[in-house]
Amino acid sequence: MLFTTPLFLLAFLPAFLLAYFLVRGTRLRNVVALAFSMLFFAWGEPVFVWYVVAGTAIDYVFIKQVFFRRDLGEGAKRLGLAVAIAINVGALLFFKYANFFVDQFQPLLATTGWSRPAWYPVVLPLGISFIAFHKISFLVDLYKQRIAPPASFVGALLYILFFPQLVAGPIIRYHEIREQIESRSTGPDDVLGGFVRFARGLARKALIADPAGIVASSVFALPPESLPFHVAWIGVVGYTIQIYFDFSGYSDMAIGLARIVGFRFPENFNQPYTACSVTDFWRRWHMTLSNWMRLYLYVPLGGNRVAPWRLYLNLWIVFLVSGFWHGAAWTFIAWGAYYGFFLTAEKFCERRGWDLPVPRVVKQALTFLVVVNAWVLFRADSLDYAARLIARMYGLLPQSRPSPEPFALIFQPIGLAAIGVGLLLALVPLPTVLRRVAAIKDSEAFDAIRWASGAALFLVALASVLASGTSTFLYFRF
Repeated sequence: MLFTTPLFLLAFLPAFLLAYFLVRGTRLRNVVALAFSMLFFAWGEPVFVWYVVAGTAIDYVFIKQVFFRRDLGEGAKRLGLAVAIAINVGALLFFKYANFFVDQFQPLLATTGWSRPAWYPVVLPLGISFIAFHKISFLVDLYKQRIAPPASFVGALLYILFFPQLVAGPIIRYHEIREQIESRSTGPDDVLGGFVRFARGLARKALIADPAGIVASSVFALPPESLPFHVAWIGVVGYTIQIYFDFSGYSDMAIGLARIVGFRFPENFNQPYTACSVTDFWRRWHMTLSNWMRLYLYVPLGGNRVAPWRLYLNLWIVFLVSGFWHGAAWTFIAWGAYYGFFLTAEKFCERRGWDLPVPRVVKQALTFLVVVNAWVLFRADSLDYAARLIARMYGLLPQSRPSPEPFALIFQPIGLAAIGVGLLLALVPLPTVLRRVAAIKDSEAFDAIRWASGAALFLVALASVLASGTSTFLYFRF
């Protein structure tokens, strides 16, 4: 079930909010939220939902019966953590990467004369990557006793299955919402702020990401040799806009929905395309993933407190893992290696005090160019296609044959307009007047303006969904 479908917007969401606010007390509201979350997940994964429930039950047993047992030694607890993480990582590797590894070993089997074993492709369950990251951080934080364990299994399961963040984040650490699970309240400002945030996310998805995505998909469906220079760039920039507004739109909707019912989720984006370095970009893009990788992989590897060569190796490891986490394909591994190269280069220059003596706008433009090139690897179906498209973008590959499709059919006005508006919103830093909006919050008209703007965005986006439909969120595949 997608947030942008009429079924969700006009049936599921109203039913959930009605049931939620009809009951009183956090415990009953947790039961309602969990029941609707299980229904939401089971709508697309009626079998896998029980795997998530069973897996969370196993985690809960480890937490209660191992991590917080005073009669157990540290060695036993560490072994329990290793076993619990192995179960979760093993499930992720099987569901997400089994098909990839079978395909990679097939040529090796062929050289030895062995026939390919009977293999039924494994279907990728919805949101398994995000579920795995939530569960691993849950286990590690409680093993280290950074916070008290959940008061009940319902609370633990709600943390994992709560539907706003279930399939595409933000990635939330348990300590960030534990107190909210145990006790929370919702005021008028939460409902208003959450509704406006949800409407903004819906508009980002339906009015910018989807039209830009039509342009991008049309270009990426064509052979690079058939693309004029400017068409290749428009398609790639279209995807650059699509993935940002698609994913940030989902995050806005998740954060908004959670706030309506009293949860405060961490921010996931901070105008990443205004970054002035690749390091800065990753502080702004998918911030909860970057924070997760830093806390649970980079720091345990030694982080910055190691020799320079080891620091660079740590960065490479983190981004190779990040690339492989995004998808079981060589393009994602290359995408991770690409960022690993630029981050290590920036760290190398930083340690020597080297800095380009150019204006901020030039640094932003160069960083944006690096990011645009990276999205080609992320979007392409193969390394060969990505290499040919990048070569065509820079004139290194000649246009050897005409396009099989008139470009007037690719570049529909609504798609070009969405890309233009998206570039404006993504590349221009927020004006100072918007950063100081808190100064006018005491105005009697402020809430009315927020309601009106939220309602307008919601209605226009809903009309777009009803008129032309919507595509799935890009990060659902991860």
